[in-house]
Amino acid sequence: MMGANWQPDRQHDYKKRFAWLPKRSTSGKLIWLNEYHIRLTYYDHNGKPPVKGLHFLPYVYTKNEFLVLKLKGA
Repeated sequence: MMGANWQPDRQHDYKKRFAWLPKRSTSGKLIWLNEYHIRLTYYDHNGKPPVKGLHFLPYVYTKNEFLVLKLKGA
């Protein structure tokens, strides 16, 4: 039986960063001197963790791409 405060592990985690140096997003856009977001995926759709490391390859989103992603509900 699970405890009263038990919650399943999160599949994704989002981190907000600032690009002091030029950085490419996953879509290929250049980010520089602006905020961007990183999505870390800890489990795939089948619930299996990655073979190496704590997460799969991170997705990098610009501020506007992240806004559209959140509005779509992903």
